[in-house]
Amino acid sequence: MVKRGTPRHLWSAVRWQVRGRLDEAAYRRAGRRFYEGGSWTHTTWLGENVFKNPLDLWVMQEIVVETRPQLVVETGTYRGGSAFYFATLLDLLGEGEVVSIDVRDVDSEYLYPAHPRVTYLGGRSSTDPGVLREVARRSEGRRTMVLLDSNHSRDHVVAELNAYAPFVSPGGYLIVEDSNIGVVRRDLLPGPMEALRAFLEQTRDFEVDRTREKHHITFNPSGYLRRIDAAPSRLPKEAVPAPVAGR
Repeated sequence: MVKRGTPRHLWSAVRWQVRGRLDEAAYRRAGRRFYEGGSWTHTTWLGENVFKNPLDLWVMQEIVVETRPQLVVETGTYRGGSAFYFATLLDLLGEGEVVSIDVRDVDSEYLYPAHPRVTYLGGRSSTDPGVLREVARRSEGRRTMVLLDSNHSRDHVVAELNAYAPFVSPGGYLIVEDSNIGVVRRDLLPGPMEALRAFLEQTRDFEVDRTREKHHITFNPSGYLRRIDAAPSRLPKEAVPAPVAGR
């Protein structure tokens, strides 16, 4: 408690702190309400159901345009809508392919959307050695972005982070999805957020990019991981481009 006679600047600091906590609580409530409302399960892109928060989809589009990945790797295909989404973005940019991985066989009950830029690797876990060898082969020498959206248990996400982090290019992104589980589905804990904390404690190669949470309501809090640029640059000092805000 701030006592009477406290300097005005301290009162201002306290008010700022309280306001920030109230704002954060409001965003959490709004995020929970949005999740529970279920409208995101009916998010479509060119007729295909994507099953993602549209605010996160917009941010992912910005990342794709800024970083220009030549390979997008997705774990957790589900209905295939997000793989299709990324493929159409790559169409617009004129380069790149998508590899989507799922334990469900490709010829399962779901008919995945077909697209020439998409390869579905079905019937195996994302951490299967054969799958990892295939991703390593495709990613060699290419700008690579990875999204983890399969089994959301802490141990599996940690295993995925350790397996897929090396594929991500410097300056590129490793996105851990549904790290909001602790807010919306506590019955599924420990989950991605706990995996993120464990991963970030053991690496200095990635940083959480908070600018990607600018819309406040995200399903991936702390989940937008940017791989730190390789240093030193091989370019002459005068040729190194100036950093771009938010990257």
